[in-house]
Amino acid sequence: MSCSTPDIISNLPCNVLENILVCLTIQDAARTSVLSRKWRYRWTTLPQLVFNDKFCRGSVVRATTDRLMKTIYKVLLLHQGPLLKFTLSLADLKSCPDIDQLIFFVSKNGIREFKLHIQEGEPYKLPSTLFSCLQLEHLSLRSCVFKPPPRFKGFTRLVSLELDNVLIAGDVLSSLISSCLLLERLELRSSTSLNYLEIVAPNLKLLWVEGFSRAIGIRMARLKVAVVLKGSRNQLGFNEGEISNSAMLLCSIPVVEGLALDYPYVKCMATSGIRERLPTTLDRLVYLKLQDVCFGEPDEVSTVRYFIRSSPNLKALHIRAFHSATAAIDPVVELFDLEGWSDVSLNSLRFVRLREVSGTKVEMEFIRLLLAKSPMLETMRIKLKSKADL
Repeated sequence: MSCSTPDIISNLPCNVLENILVCLTIQDAARTSVLSRKWRYRWTTLPQLVFNDKFCRGSVVRATTDRLMKTIYKVLLLHQGPLLKFTLSLADLKSCPDIDQLIFFVSKNGIREFKLHIQEGEPYKLPSTLFSCLQLEHLSLRSCVFKPPPRFKGFTRLVSLELDNVLIAGDVLSSLISSCLLLERLELRSSTSLNYLEIVAPNLKLLWVEGFSRAIGIRMARLKVAVVLKGSRNQLGFNEGEISNSAMLLCSIPVVEGLALDYPYVKCMATSGIRERLPTTLDRLVYLKLQDVCFGEPDEVSTVRYFIRSSPNLKALHIRAFHSATAAIDPVVELFDLEGWSDVSLNSLRFVRLREVSGTKVEMEFIRLLLAKSPMLETMRIKLKSKADL
């Protein structure tokens, strides 16, 4: 009597088999076709195709861009059914006309999540077919030219948008964001420099802006986390309108829970004329990060002062200091005098991290103030600036 081992895996529910296949690279998923008849075409029905560095291995890694595009296109031709997620992000990927054909294919298959990251060469001009993907929920672009056709009304189902080194006009970007009423996550990195960016997004929960607009306005946002990183100390020069917009930004996001500001924004806030507290108390702010704060500059120290005074429930504070040989000392020390903080108690503060500290009198007074006003403080980490940089 012969007995055979039952094929348990092949008889698993379709959704379980699908979850197994999506965990594999495309090459490994294709290799499952030799397992049995049931597996022969199963990989061709995957709802997502990811062409990243894991895809480029063996002979593929040595292929030219032209051969690589042909390989990817063959995979698409074999694909059956809806394609909900498509990722093209390869280390040496350059802009080429063949990408147009790939986008045309995915635009006809119900795509919901699209990621295209050009890594080298000239920015890639997005074809009009991408703007017909109105069911998109997640869009991530790198080194692309975003110029929609005149009749484009936006991606109304978009939940997350990430633009990295994307060339886009300011009015187009503002219009795109305002059309995405469901948008929860917005990340803008090193894209076209704008004088002012207005963000109208009622459901926005995460904002990350890096090397982008000199002034940001937010309306109707329910921000949980706001991260604004805008470059180095060399990016200076603000007009009155930008200074006003900086203060108004914080008034428009009173429910923010995490906030990180780089130096240009800190400096812009420092010249706003605010000295004691912000116009709006940040009751929900639990994490605050300020970059390149010079403790010898009265206006910058005032920024630290009113942020702390306006954040009664702050739990974590992270500050990276900046040393200046020409900075003042005595006028700034007075800002951290304990008597001036008699109405402040940082009862929720648990963690403090100070970086690039040079040991000035002002910095020591600030540390002493935090220790005196934070009865529940658990950890304070201080990293000194190297002597070579002093």
